[in-house]
Amino acid sequence: MHIATVHAGDHDEDELIRLAQAGDGAAFGQLYDRYLPSIYRYTYSKTSSRSAAEDLTSETFLRAFRAIARRPRAHLNFAAWLVTIARNVVIDHHRSGWSRLAIVTDEVDPQVDESVGPEQAALASVSEASLRGALTHLPDDQRECLLLRFFAGLSISETAAAMERTDGAIKQLQFRATNRLRRILKDLR
Repeated sequence: MHIATVHAGDHDEDELIRLAQAGDGAAFGQLYDRYLPSIYRYTYSKTSSRSAAEDLTSETFLRAFRAIARRPRAHLNFAAWLVTIARNVVIDHHRSGWSRLAIVTDEVDPQVDESVGPEQAALASVSEASLRGALTHLPDDQRECLLLRFFAGLSISETAAAMERTDGAIKQLQFRATNRLRRILKDLR
């Protein structure tokens, strides 16, 4: 999987979205480059399979490309919109039965930026298998919050938009989820 970086001279996000909505493929390509790592981490966190995550990430961007012209900018939080599409792609994947055929023995860790904060550093220090096991013990909303925040790398605001909650509700949900996850991991040792 090729991950490109966006150069400092590139357009700002609002301009890229406007251009992409007008059919500019290069502008959409820059948005793709910006969001590819976080969408890949999100789909990987939901599948545990590198190949499935790559396919689901591609499908997410394909759906976004097809639909972006129909999205009014005033109502578009691009990161949250992409995660919503990715969530639906993952749900479709699991419903289709293809997920049972996916090879889940891929030994790839999603790329994590440990400088994000103490929660991220704590999650990075735990083995992936332990973390995946512990996450399954969380309520769905807490698990989704942690996956969006720390695997997909979304901000509080972007997570709030993706989960259709307020920023304050996400802060509280994240706090409860990390505390519960800490207790679960301690009990699993």
